[in-house]
Amino acid sequence: RGVRMPVAPAQAPDGLESGVDFPIVCEVCLGPNPYIRMIKQVNHKECKVSGRVFNSFRWRPGAEARYKETVISPEVARAKGVCQCCLMDMEFNLPVGVRDALMRDGANKEELPQSGVNQSYYYDQVAKQSREDVEAGYGKMSSDKLMKMARSSPYYDRNLPKLCSFWLKGACARVVEGSCPFRPCCGTFRFPELASQHQDMHKQLKEMLDKDGAIKVMRDKSAEVEAIKERLKESQRGSRDQNIRDRYHGTDQLTSKYIDKADKMDIEPPADKEVKTLYVGTMGAQVNDKDLRDKFYAYGEIATINFAPNSNAAFVTYTERSAAEEAIRKLHGNLVVNGVKLRVMWGKAARKYGQQTDGGGP
Repeated sequence: RGVRMPVAPAQAPDGLESGVDFPIVCEVCLGPNPYIRMIKQVNHKECKVSGRVFNSFRWRPGAEARYKETVISPEVARAKGVCQCCLMDMEFNLPVGVRDALMRDGANKEELPQSGVNQSYYYDQVAKQSREDVEAGYGKMSSDKLMKMARSSPYYDRNLPKLCSFWLKGACARVVEGSCPFRPCCGTFRFPELASQHQDMHKQLKEMLDKDGAIKVMRDKSAEVEAIKERLKESQRGSRDQNIRDRYHGTDQLTSKYIDKADKMDIEPPADKEVKTLYVGTMGAQVNDKDLRDKFYAYGEIATINFAPNSNAAFVTYTERSAAEEAIRKLHGNLVVNGVKLRVMWGKAARKYGQQTDGGGP
């Protein structure tokens, strides 16, 4: 299977300057319609991350979508290469915290100032630089894992109308009149809040809405419906402004979810049954051969341990594949040697140039 190509960022129309006359936004936020009406308001909003005043933009990505608007200033978006609206990475369409965590060898993982004079000075410097200079590094040091996780097509469910809080409480009057613009009162019965982790609830709710309609389901007080509504309410809790800041700095729940998914990719056994080598990374000079043997010998007979000092890594090769599988299941995310937490993942399949070589790292 080939590597999926990420979704391209939206380009400003000819003659318009990105960030001034046109927002820095991704294709998902713009929607599938090539013709949209966009409202520009000069010095109208305060950036949710830096507090800087900027030109805001508002538009509707499609007939079934809600109105969207920019929430951070252009220099703040450029500093991390993210969309001004959804704060997703512009190159891979992933949470920016995921991109930074998976960027090869930790490249481009820059700690940005979060408050005070340092933050103001930093974004002043970003605003003075050209767009090309600021964004040059992002996407050029991507890892294989980052490319595999990148979305290959736009996820337009991100533009759906917001959930109706009154419907969740069973008290929406506008749904009776047919004038409520929110889900599911407006007739849109898609719930990405449930689809990823509560698929059974999502399927059940959609079937009830298709059969009985939004009004009847709203008034349903059964335990099953109340449980589904409670799950939806949980997805809406928290401060919106704080959620925006968390998303930008990579400390939100969605980022954690994606990183957990990436970690599972590390422990998934390779298809090549001949691979019996584990990669051990983020080591320091204080970790030696004996330290690793003491940690890995309990899972099976070790054939070799080879060190790569320039990469602060080592390769532990077992004589049996089953031993390597058991070791990575037990040690992935849990290996600490001499106070240093080490990263354990499968080594790459060895390349054969007339003789067997050790598997490579990430």
